[in-house]
Amino acid sequence: MKETYVYISVLLNLLLLQLLCPTLSISKSTVTELPRFPGSLPFELETGYVGVGEGENVQLLYYFVKSDNNPKDDPIILWLTGGHVCSALIGFFNEIGLLQFVVSKYDGSLPKLTSNPYSWTKVANILFIDSPVGAGFSYSKTAEEFLPNPIYVGGVSYGGFTVPLVVQHISDANKAGIEPIFNLKV
Repeated sequence: MKETYVYISVLLNLLLLQLLCPTLSISKSTVTELPRFPGSLPFELETGYVGVGEGENVQLLYYFVKSDNNPKDDPIILWLTGGHVCSALIGFFNEIGLLQFVVSKYDGSLPKLTSNPYSWTKVANILFIDSPVGAGFSYSKTAEEFLPNPIYVGGVSYGGFTVPLVVQHISDANKAGIEPIFNLKV
């Protein structure tokens, strides 16, 4: 948990530095269009990875959207979507919605997107972060990041056939001393 606070602090400091000193070189991309959205995006979207921690082994993906109102004076909202493997895109598309999916019958293509007139960017800048490591598209360059964590394997439906096989494979590999050794719980 402490590492998450450190990562957030680093990201906020980088964001503030960037706002105060626009010539600062930070790896980022500006996104102006998205598939299935008609035309250019009606907001300024920046995204990229920020390396944090020793050796920058942790790479956190962020999305920063400037306020529609007055970006230099409006507050900054740090939006964290909790949970392992849960991307901040959930907030981006659903919870505080900059964009929304157009609900329609599935036709085999990507869903259409539309603007949300009630987006919180009407009054604030928003910094979305895929955090902690392993959430969304954030990752670690080293496998050791989660090795001590207990691993439980579960599933539904057809998973009833595959879950026992996966657990057996991990268990057999652990017993044979094949690295990395996983903290398998059953």
